[in-house]
Amino acid sequence: MAEWLSGTVSANGLEVFYRRTGGDKPPMLLLHGYTDNGACWTPVARILAADYDVIMPDARGHGQTTGAIGNMTTELLAQDAAAIIRALGLGKTIVFGHSMGGITALALAANDPDIVLAALLEDPPFMLEEHFEPTAEQIEHLKTEKLEMSEFRMLPLEARIARAKADNPGWADDELLPWAESKAEFNLDIVPLHLGLLGYAWRDAIARVRCPLLLITGSAAKGCFVSPELAALSGQLCPTCTTAYISGAGHCIHRDRFDETMAAVSSFLQQHVQKEAGTRSTDKGSARGFG
Repeated sequence: MAEWLSGTVSANGLEVFYRRTGGDKPPMLLLHGYTDNGACWTPVARILAADYDVIMPDARGHGQTTGAIGNMTTELLAQDAAAIIRALGLGKTIVFGHSMGGITALALAANDPDIVLAALLEDPPFMLEEHFEPTAEQIEHLKTEKLEMSEFRMLPLEARIARAKADNPGWADDELLPWAESKAEFNLDIVPLHLGLLGYAWRDAIARVRCPLLLITGSAAKGCFVSPELAALSGQLCPTCTTAYISGAGHCIHRDRFDETMAAVSSFLQQHVQKEAGTRSTDKGSARGFG
């Protein structure tokens, strides 16, 4: 990662911190999940950097990005992502998001089709209910969750890494450090707000997507949001949607089954994206400027 670049860009009222692999290649924006940061994509970016200029921003309220948290809706996070793409002059961009980042990528593809070449969604929080409303019990549980997160981030880094390894024995070692570091960086005030992300009208959004879309799913029994039924519904609503089921993976699909996930991502990109991405203009304006 030493050869990668980092900087900040002003976007949608934020000073967004991002990491970037660089090179005169098609751009790909990686959007991380709740309480993670852009560095959590490092193992994935190492693979993708051979063919893409990979940009890994810290989301609103996360990592080293500064600015108001706002109401943390999916629509707001999608506006942030669109502003990053435009501020960096990327042009049409491949967008790959996990969890919170996945639902953000969906909203971006639905709302700003002019700047999204393709979208990859790793277990976005699709709800079975048409109109999700958090229960009083869920809202009350957030107080405990915030306290537990506050206590966890006070542990020494080595202890956080050890906890990650104990809880996720299948993860590669290079996943552990960025995950552990990210848990000490996000703004704790996002905790009572993140349930709002679950209320996004994803059915309407996915029906409006026209670019190639990959929905990456795992096992519902292991905690994945996207059940086989919801994956099938996604394909019915969006003709451009392809589903990749990664057996044995929980919610953090690319961490649980890295090789299988990257094989599915590579196959999708080769089949649906690389020819178009490789022939597009490489004139990206300010895309090479790092703050």
